[in-house]
Amino acid sequence: MSQITIQCRLIASESTRQKLWKLMAELNTPLINELLQQLSKHQDFEEWRKNGKLPSTVVSQLCQPLKTDPSFTGHQWLKRFNF
Repeated sequence: MSQITIQCRLIASESTRQKLWKLMAELNTPLINELLQQLSKHQDFEEWRKNGKLPSTVVSQLCQPLKTDPSFTGHQWLKRFNF
């Protein structure tokens, strides 16, 4: 699995950096990790991996049950993209 590091410029105020860190580490990371885990267990994963492409509906289908999961209830990302 690949890792992506996000750099925050130090010219941003401390409060801005704290908000960004909270958004990335506490809110988005668990959701993205859950989606990656579910994708890797999907019965069509190997086909998608070989093709290098996911069908456009897969992520929204995986997000539907997460809307009622207590860990992700009220998550802005799920609301924003109408998953």
